[in-house]
Amino acid sequence: MRAAAVIAAVIATATATAAVAGPARAEPAALTPQAHADLGLSVVGLGYERPVADHVAVQAQGGIFGTYFLPWFDRGDDVQGLQLGARVTWFARASGRGLYVAPYFRGVAVRGERDGQSGQGLGFTAGTFVGWAIGLGERLDLRLGAGAQWIYFDADPLAASTPFLAADILLGYRL
Repeated sequence: MRAAAVIAAVIATATATAAVAGPARAEPAALTPQAHADLGLSVVGLGYERPVADHVAVQAQGGIFGTYFLPWFDRGDDVQGLQLGARVTWFARASGRGLYVAPYFRGVAVRGERDGQSGQGLGFTAGTFVGWAIGLGERLDLRLGAGAQWIYFDADPLAASTPFLAADILLGYRL
């Protein structure tokens, strides 16, 4: 009798949970174009990504760039500016969810000030992320990744040419 009551309670709980959660959402069948908000370690940007193969998409983006963190580690100067970039992302799944690898390149125009001297100049960042893309619904994806990058700029007297960690936080909307 007790066993029957426990089994009935488990079935009722599972049925109620499924009813509240609704039907399970299937993963998308294929990559689709996406609009992106990129909130990484050194950038805040907007981008557009387009699939070019079953597991590969390319992205172009623009936004703001900053190296506020470099002086903390004695790796270069703090500068701010604008960036234009591109990345190619390989996804382990054709849906664009799960494991991904994304090499990228960004050109930057920067300026800054240190000890009363200001400078402006050009530079780049290049690196690779490895991460996981999570579906937050039918159209919304969140990519979280980490990697390594090279940061270079020359804004005399300000400069950096250094390897550094890279963080990928990207929110995508499937168009």
